[in-house]
Amino acid sequence: MRKRSSLWSPRWFAPVVLILAIVGAQSAAASGPPESSNGTFGPTGAPAAVAVRTADGNTIRTVTARPGRFTGTFTGAYSEDLRLVFHADGSFNFAAELTCQCTVDGRTGTMTVKLDGTGTPTSTYSGEHHFE
Repeated sequence: MRKRSSLWSPRWFAPVVLILAIVGAQSAAASGPPESSNGTFGPTGAPAAVAVRTADGNTIRTVTARPGRFTGTFTGAYSEDLRLVFHADGSFNFAAELTCQCTVDGRTGTMTVKLDGTGTPTSTYSGEHHFE
């Protein structure tokens, strides 16, 4: 009979998958249901840099390291990087990333918020945000 030299064996597959499923289920259960939050956020100073350029009829504005602060459920200072693209028809796209040293529910750590969306000349906009 031939010996296998691999560390991977099919007989370990089911137990490993089962352990990962149990750990994942416990993590999801420990997080609990979503809770509402409230508060404000906004810039507290000038950005480290602002760059404006044009390309193909679009105006692109990049804002780097704009400081800001969250108050309320999320509390702490953040730094924001923002990119706005204004199109010739008046519509726009935006993408931002805020990195915050925040306190949430008594726990302190780093939180990242990513925002992206679109807007129209009439100042209506839609977007999405993601917390990490």
